[in-house]
Amino acid sequence: MDARRALRAGAAGACAALSILIAPAGARAATAGPAQERILWRGYVDVSLATVWARPGELRAVDRPSASDPADIRRWLSAMTTGQRRWLVGRVVTQATYGTRVLVTARRDRWSRVAVRGQPSQLGPYGYPGWVPTRQLTANSSLRRLQRGHPVAVVTRRTAWLRHPAGYAPAVEISYGTRLVMLGRSGRHAIVATPNGGRLAIRLGAVAQYPSVRAIPAPTGARVVDAARRFVELAYLWGGTSGFGFDCSGLTHMVFRRFGITIPRDADQQALHGQPVSRPALRPGDLLFFAGPGGTGRVSHVAMYVGRGRMIEAPRTGLPVRIVPVSSRSDRYAGARRYL
Repeated sequence: MDARRALRAGAAGACAALSILIAPAGARAATAGPAQERILWRGYVDVSLATVWARPGELRAVDRPSASDPADIRRWLSAMTTGQRRWLVGRVVTQATYGTRVLVTARRDRWSRVAVRGQPSQLGPYGYPGWVPTRQLTANSSLRRLQRGHPVAVVTRRTAWLRHPAGYAPAVEISYGTRLVMLGRSGRHAIVATPNGGRLAIRLGAVAQYPSVRAIPAPTGARVVDAARRFVELAYLWGGTSGFGFDCSGLTHMVFRRFGITIPRDADQQALHGQPVSRPALRPGDLLFFAGPGGTGRVSHVAMYVGRGRMIEAPRTGLPVRIVPVSSRSDRYAGARRYL
């Protein structure tokens, strides 16, 4: 039984994290990498948010808005009961924001197996693997060419609307952390490239602008914590990596990604990188990891230290992102890592 299926069977409310033992302090992942897959074509996510599934076609009627083109993520989430959200455990593996680059490695009916670039995982050499409806992808190559010579705009609000340049009518609601190729300005709007070769606009107040992703300045711990705080009270979503809903490691991954820092997608892998930090030396922005009783066994949760003995976490299905004392999970504390 694979790790996510095991979690589905035994811990439906747990945070999304693969089950491996935490490494000793300072150690890095030592597991052998998966076999190389043949790349069929390179593309981009062409919907507001692509939900990546463990298997193709495993959808209920309530999930159809998430798999459509355009995707309607708000409709999908608002229609689900807590029990229906728990059903996603082990079935959804991650999500990819608008314009994210993917590598397609297999096709089955109307589904494509992709590797999500920018989401490092020991499950695949190219990025986090899983299945998305093919209609949510585009093979248009113009975006990649534009990325080499234009500034980038990064969404800094929970969600923001891309708008039609003529009249600014809403077109696509996109997530925090979405990276957009900026082509110019029009009044209070940035004009950005779309994955399918078009142009849309977004309010300048909804984005941070940089000459390139590499030019994003390194954040302080306080800035990272402030970014995470804006999601307090946001409902938990298994596999979630966006301002529509996060799981525990999706929250930490995306907050760091917003600042140009790429860390692994899953909690167990986040626990193997960065610099180990002792509990007395914790600083805001450090990541805290939790495992079985006594902090031993398998890492299953990650949170971010905010200072004064508190942490911000996306705990489990049915509970929102919240700030709680680190002591609330002290019996399972397994260590901390610093990425700043």
